[in-house]
Amino acid sequence: MPRKISGLVVRLAILVSILGLGWPEKRSAVLHADDRDWDSVHVAPFVPTPHEVVSRMLELAEIKKGDILYDLGSGDGRIVLAAAKVFGIRAVGFEIDPVLVKDSRQMIKQAGMEELVEIREQDIRTIDFSPASVVTMYLYPAANLRLRPVLMRELKPGARVISHDFGMGSWKPDRVERLKDTAGLSRTIYRWRIAEPPKR
Repeated sequence: MPRKISGLVVRLAILVSILGLGWPEKRSAVLHADDRDWDSVHVAPFVPTPHEVVSRMLELAEIKKGDILYDLGSGDGRIVLAAAKVFGIRAVGFEIDPVLVKDSRQMIKQAGMEELVEIREQDIRTIDFSPASVVTMYLYPAANLRLRPVLMRELKPGARVISHDFGMGSWKPDRVERLKDTAGLSRTIYRWRIAEPPKR
């Protein structure tokens, strides 16, 4: 599939999900899009996750004292702020749009959460995930697939990965939850846990 066409397929997939149009049963070819889209500067458009979905994502993460949350493509900072405010944990957002970085940092300052929340202007393809125990994301499907081996390699056993709307191919989640937001749109949340290494 030519790169331009594959990129269009991914963008249409995101649009269908955002509009809540639902997916046909045989949708894996779209959800597991061409990894070459990873070469794009932006690995997802800025589409804010509804607050009620944010809340459920954090609940499914089973956050506990001492957790460190990384949010990939943190946008306006709503997930990291919610994690810090509700659970009192340290939360780090990664965002490459300088306007969003500036705005979200201002929101964090206004909320008085600077000791717990940080926004880094950094490409998510360069992150060291090893300090994180919870990772949240709402990215293109191809970006999820490309991140999968990095997350599995760098996160410690017991770490939780939470994705809004898109899975990670053959990496089967231990929890899938479907809900409707306040606008009546269907949303899906996936959760994975990093397994203990096999005993020798």
